[in-house]
Amino acid sequence: MKRALAIVLVAGTAHAGGTARPNGISARGVGFGGAWAAWVDDATAIYFNPGALDAVASHVMLGAEYLYGPRSYIPLKADGTYGTPQETTLQSPVPSLGVVGRFTYDDQPSRFTIGAGVWQTFGGQLAYEKTGNPALDVTQDLTIEVNAAAAFHVSDRLSVGGAFRLGIGLFHVESTMSPFDANLSASGVGVGMTWGALFRPTDDIRIGINWRSPLRITTKGSGTIKITDTVERHDITHEQKWPQQASLGVGWRAIPELRLATQVDWTQWSQIDTLEVRFPAGGAPDQIYPEYWRDNWTVRLGGEYAVSSAVAVRAGGYFDTYAVPDRTLERQYIDSNKFGVSAGAGLHALGWQFDTAFDAIIPSTRTVPDNTNDVIGVSALVNKAPGDYRGTLLTFELAAARQF
Repeated sequence: MKRALAIVLVAGTAHAGGTARPNGISARGVGFGGAWAAWVDDATAIYFNPGALDAVASHVMLGAEYLYGPRSYIPLKADGTYGTPQETTLQSPVPSLGVVGRFTYDDQPSRFTIGAGVWQTFGGQLAYEKTGNPALDVTQDLTIEVNAAAAFHVSDRLSVGGAFRLGIGLFHVESTMSPFDANLSASGVGVGMTWGALFRPTDDIRIGINWRSPLRITTKGSGTIKITDTVERHDITHEQKWPQQASLGVGWRAIPELRLATQVDWTQWSQIDTLEVRFPAGGAPDQIYPEYWRDNWTVRLGGEYAVSSAVAVRAGGYFDTYAVPDRTLERQYIDSNKFGVSAGAGLHALGWQFDTAFDAIIPSTRTVPDNTNDVIGVSALVNKAPGDYRGTLLTFELAAARQF
């Protein structure tokens, strides 16, 4: 009996919905514009659709991802003029590694495929130069997931799968007078589930469905705060409330050489109503930041054309809506309605599969007005950080896989 194992190490950064990338993890999937739930055929099926593990060949995968994200915030002053631009560039090299396979019995494939994986799914870290003004200067609020998955071959037309998710949460913040000087860190764990299915009504059509449950992680740690002139150390807790997500993808093989795909993703970012840092032993007031985020939708299109038996080219695009409203948008959560485009290629040679991809969010500017005079007496509706927000995110993917 051959056992199957899948491990994929991926890190990411904050962007879509403030705390997730619109596209990433799989070099092949990025080339499709992320429309990958129906066609996913590498170890990242554990994330995109565990039901599709049934259609994934046993292989070893090694890859790397590089993220480059320049962004800026120009504050709008109360007198209607703009302040000094505040800029930073996110740069993050990301390794990936994967193995996936299938049980066999008496040299015959069984109905089960299993896998495990590790990757960063939500959040990121970002740092701005300190200006001396009240601000969150450095933030890290991310989760690394350890997943164990299995798929069951119901029939030649249907397979289903599920994954157990263990989330490892990391939290860090450095603030200046927001509301006090602080340097705090915490970590913790939480659990969730993923369910997926792959339906093949004909030889040329595939339908992929995927659902990920909410993931709640209570992190615990400590750090220093300075309320007056005294620096004090305190224990803290911080709850990460990552949202549930659902995807529906349809793939169509138009001709033997051409695969097309479309997909719709929904993320329930409205679960993030507050961001909280609590001091359970007292000594400092709990910090509760209202957020009022809203649900996010992403629409994707992609395709692949096999130039020959060894070479394939891919392209795709997507539209991703923003989740952070004007009243709670700040420079740590540069978020907007955004268009992304991607391209990729694959080469099969000498028993290896090599894939590369490039993804770019088209730069855009989002202006948050100063609405203080429009909502007099209702402080909860006042925009926290008026100004112009501009950002993009470039992703470079490279992977190599070998079947066994």
